[in-house]
Amino acid sequence: MSTLEENKVIMQRYFDELMNNQDYSKADEIIHEDFSYSWGGGLKGVEGHKQHIADLHSRASNLHIEILDMAVEENKAVVLQEWTAIHDKELFGIPATNKSLSNRMAGVVEFKDGKIFRSTTEIVRDMLSVFQQLGVLPSTEEIIRNYNNSLK
Repeated sequence: MSTLEENKVIMQRYFDELMNNQDYSKADEIIHEDFSYSWGGGLKGVEGHKQHIADLHSRASNLHIEILDMAVEENKAVVLQEWTAIHDKELFGIPATNKSLSNRMAGVVEFKDGKIFRSTTEIVRDMLSVFQQLGVLPSTEEIIRNYNNSLK
């Protein structure tokens, strides 16, 4: 298997085993011992990753992350992903609404020694739609209508 194919497999395992199922029994096969994660306060190592993912799962039920697309190089990948969950706990200071959420984002991951070495802050994250789904912000159509009305 080529390095590119191996990196694709590692990425899929990362989301399936660690992010979705929180199964860290084989984390040392996926995450490099010097792993760092800029999102979530600059966490380090498998234990830091485990804490962060547990925190994410504690904020919303049925959290699931799906890879929609990825571009993989020898030492880097860009992953387009979709997160879905139920907002049944406080999130971003917003009381539970029991609404379903979905959020797309893209992020960069770096590889070292055949494992994920660094996960950087997402490049693109659609928080506008999250706040609209929670009912905190009006729809895009309403925002545009209000803006256009303000010009009159």
